[in-house]
Amino acid sequence: MKFSKTLSVVAVTLGVGIIATEAQPVHAKTTTHAIPKTLQGTWLGNYHDDLFGNVPVKYRLTKYSFRQGSSKASENADARTYYVNIKKYRATKAKSFLFKVANKANQHGYWKLTLLSENQPVYLKHVKHNGKTALKMYYKSSDTNKVQTSYFYHQ
Repeated sequence: MKFSKTLSVVAVTLGVGIIATEAQPVHAKTTTHAIPKTLQGTWLGNYHDDLFGNVPVKYRLTKYSFRQGSSKASENADARTYYVNIKKYRATKAKSFLFKVANKANQHGYWKLTLLSENQPVYLKHVKHNGKTALKMYYKSSDTNKVQTSYFYHQ
């Protein structure tokens, strides 16, 4: 009788412990990473798209933002700014304007930036191209499923 009472108390305690643990919301630690200094700055070049061909474009990368717009001043009204998914922007910006930055470069030296709404990463790397400092960008086109590569030069 004593053994079964002890076993019952242990079972109830264990059961309550498991239920209490499962009932608590899981709060994963959200870490955000800034855009690396080597990628920051203003970059000009041609964005290649299978639909539109080569389009002149200007990128401005800061610690927590990525501005994409036309290289022509007259078309700068169409520029879009995306923000790193940090608390400051998470509360005020739509998910379609938020992105995350990988915590380190991959084995080939590319930094992965991913728009939260698209889940389609863009890879950026600081390189020398044609004797100039450049930002190399590649991504897989969602339309053609082919890798697109472009170079943008430091302004």
